[in-house]
Amino acid sequence: MPKRTEDQFGSIDPPLYRSVAFAANSIADAAKAFSAYASRYAYGRMGNPSIKPFETWFAEFEGVGEGSVWATNTGMSAVLLAIKGSTSAQVGRGRRVVASPYVYGGTHHLLELLDRNGDIDLFWVEDPFSLASWEEAIGRQSHPACVLLETPSNPTIDVFDIRAIARMTHDHNSRLIVDNTLGVGLQWPIFLEADAVVYSVTKALNRASSELGGALVVSSSFRQEIEEVFDDIFVHYGLIMHPMSAAAVYEKRTTLVRDMELFSANALEVAAFLAQHPKVKRVNYPKLFSNRHFPIAQAQMPKGAGGILSFELESFEKAVQFIELEQEAFLAVHLGDGNNHLVTHPASTTHSKLSVDELRRLKITPELIRLSVSLGSVYPLIDDFERVLSTL
Repeated sequence: MPKRTEDQFGSIDPPLYRSVAFAANSIADAAKAFSAYASRYAYGRMGNPSIKPFETWFAEFEGVGEGSVWATNTGMSAVLLAIKGSTSAQVGRGRRVVASPYVYGGTHHLLELLDRNGDIDLFWVEDPFSLASWEEAIGRQSHPACVLLETPSNPTIDVFDIRAIARMTHDHNSRLIVDNTLGVGLQWPIFLEADAVVYSVTKALNRASSELGGALVVSSSFRQEIEEVFDDIFVHYGLIMHPMSAAAVYEKRTTLVRDMELFSANALEVAAFLAQHPKVKRVNYPKLFSNRHFPIAQAQMPKGAGGILSFELESFEKAVQFIELEQEAFLAVHLGDGNNHLVTHPASTTHSKLSVDELRRLKITPELIRLSVSLGSVYPLIDDFERVLSTL
């Protein structure tokens, strides 16, 4: 049977609704929106029909049921929703959160803010590369409300065993949340037994420097436990994605996996060049055979490890010179832009809230540079990098 459009005018593409208010025909009809948020549209903070196509598609893409995706206004909102919801008193799992310290700098700072304000009891995993360290952190004291893992990690591109950590988490009656922003379309945390996945839609899901957004995806079992709580936080914290951003990302859905594989191929090409260059001290990319994460990356991300890599030069001064002399990449804290190469210095930007000791422990050195490749040819970029490196 051919597809049927739900639009009154027969539009194939979903219409864009910019309205923040949706009128009802009766008091009873209006009341439905406040008894169950998904029952009808009433106000922009509670839902918008232009966001639903993105949420429906992304639920199918991630292999979860419809209604298992919350489209948020930023990636940080998705993290906040996952943590606040999991530790809500209504859920009854307590406030203890166990987290890998190898996370995006904004996430690291958010967790510490929540901890300082008494919203959560935060416990960092001492050595996330050791499953014994995960076991010790998760099993200490009371069972945690949730466990947070980012893989691949930003900016050191470390890959962790999602299934092993998920099973350990479940053994302690807890829930695993995975930040899969750098691995979207390349690894599938829900199928690897994670309970929830967070994304910065702003990045590779959007593949441009034009839209802000985030997404929280949950498994069917976790949804039964937290749906009402998450809905309440989502609406009253004002976390909803802008409908124009949802529509823009939805339009790019069909090329996501293809583009992620091309991002990965381009990143590997640049990483291989840098790895053999005498002026480069270290390269972080898990698909390099020499990388310690190569075996788990091959198993968990067989079609590629994404478009982000990082590398170290001999000193902070040389890293500054390199970034300011190269001419093919924009100096910007964004990543996942299909049209532009992007370079940044994590220690002074994305992770600048961390102390010197924390930066050192997480291998975010003053000489570390993060690169996000585009979907275009990387050969002009490699030629430019060769030119700059020869001057250092």
